[in-house]
Amino acid sequence: MPGPLDDVRVLEVASFISGPYAAMLLADLGAEVIKVEPPGTGDPFRGWGERQGGERPQFAAYNRGKKSVTLDLRNDLARRTYLALAKRADVVVENFRPGTAERMGIGDATLREANPRLVYCAMTGVGSSGPASHRPIYDAIGQALSGLWSVLTDLDDPEPIGPPMSDQLTGLYAAYGILAALAARGRTGKGQRIEVSMLSASMAFLTEPLANYLLLGEVSDLRSRPRRSQSYAFVARDGKPFAIHLSSPPKFWEALTEAVERPDLLADARFATKADRVKRYDALRATLEETFRTRDRAEWLARLERCDVPAAPINDIAEAVADPQARHIGMVRTFGSGDRARRLVGFPVAFAATPGEPGLPPPDLGEHTTAVLAELGYDESEVARLREAGAIS
Repeated sequence: MPGPLDDVRVLEVASFISGPYAAMLLADLGAEVIKVEPPGTGDPFRGWGERQGGERPQFAAYNRGKKSVTLDLRNDLARRTYLALAKRADVVVENFRPGTAERMGIGDATLREANPRLVYCAMTGVGSSGPASHRPIYDAIGQALSGLWSVLTDLDDPEPIGPPMSDQLTGLYAAYGILAALAARGRTGKGQRIEVSMLSASMAFLTEPLANYLLLGEVSDLRSRPRRSQSYAFVARDGKPFAIHLSSPPKFWEALTEAVERPDLLADARFATKADRVKRYDALRATLEETFRTRDRAEWLARLERCDVPAAPINDIAEAVADPQARHIGMVRTFGSGDRARRLVGFPVAFAATPGEPGLPPPDLGEHTTAVLAELGYDESEVARLREAGAIS
């Protein structure tokens, strides 16, 4: 059954995370995504990481559902082929440093002159102009500049944070913008250029911390959100961690005191209201820590569930995959078949009328070059000429 973007063709000329992730999300929705890669090496993530040989998880994570075509965009013949692909595309996704695509002769103006219906998505580190636009930007730098890092770690002893949140947030917002631009094209018949940066995407994600600062002058930190939301993490007697989120309804606080058999806490004036519990968050956490060290996690979780307290084990990745609820909703899916089958995390949105199916597995480098060129009308001799000229591999 087709997905909601079944008639959309995406041309991706991007590497690493932000651009490939945006294009992969469109592939999940049914779009045909043609990934353009340099001959010989391809996307740098094909050879990234400590593992030697074989398929890299880092590449597979952001490139399932795509076709791979090799084109050396420094080559005139390859650029002409790329332009031919762009004329047939609905969307182009690129994450070059600002000005790179224009210097190569494949920038927004050139492509949209040839294809006015094209939605051209440029993804940058901090924007295409401004005092820092020339700087090399990766995920950690996006997290650092945007303020995102400051609410994820103790700034007195900062630690790098994973997964690559700024990169993936940029991909998410880019896919969101592309869908809006396609909807606008449906009304106007015209494409447009859209742009999203790691800096803008990461700051846009910080809606509450920025509202706290802009409206109240408060600078949020690692502990601001847990205090306000009454979120807690504890370790049980058996050393296993779990989470509790009390939020605002008084019933959850009351139920917690019942689950832990501590009616004295309900009567304690220090914790009488949510405002009191926010103010004395550290004292309450220390008190509860002592209690939760007296039993194993499974027993605590069973007690908390019986009392309808929002709680869960803090799963590691293996535990999350094995969790019965995660298995029930089918978040791990199989892409491809036979010896090309790959089990990977799937798309989180369910469509009743256009559900689509798991798409292609992560492609081998240049796996679809000949087939895609044939769709452009290239015969065997023309493909051979491109290969002899080094335009493709």
